[in-house]
Amino acid sequence: MMGKYTYGVIFGFLFVSLVLTGCLFRSRKSGKNSGHYDERQNMVRGTGYKISFITVILLNLLYALFFFGPTKDIVSPQFAVIAIVFIGILVYTIYCIFNDAYVQVGQKMTKWIALILFVIISNGYCAISGGCEQGFIVNGLVTRSSVNALITVTFSLVLIAYFIKLAIDKFGGIHEKP
Repeated sequence: MMGKYTYGVIFGFLFVSLVLTGCLFRSRKSGKNSGHYDERQNMVRGTGYKISFITVILLNLLYALFFFGPTKDIVSPQFAVIAIVFIGILVYTIYCIFNDAYVQVGQKMTKWIALILFVIISNGYCAISGGCEQGFIVNGLVTRSSVNALITVTFSLVLIAYFIKLAIDKFGGIHEKP
């Protein structure tokens, strides 16, 4: 007889398969995607990738040379590396947001905002509920709830950066003349 875990895996697999199949049929039905990145956006995204890559390499180097020894009793090395990757993703995303290369030409940001809010709320809930049950640090090492908190902070910063860019576009930048 199969247990609850096996049923969960089977139904989870079936659910994900159905969602992916539905997305595939929907994308084929709608034809070509109306949004695309123009040449300037592609160049900005390429520069963002370079800056993000250099940031990740430098942070890993700094962590390995100066911070690994003193912090290994407080923060697990795996969490530190994941945090550095998230910082790299954040650098890339914020760079693209402030250079108008985050969304495709003709694409609306409302769906992305809804998705980002969903990620923030769901991971924030998991971080708070998991942090209350077992805490963020157990036996001197961070727990899974800390990763949920990291995801919440990262996506919150992306959303804040987007709203700052929206305000700058609406009210004009510092260097613009009235």
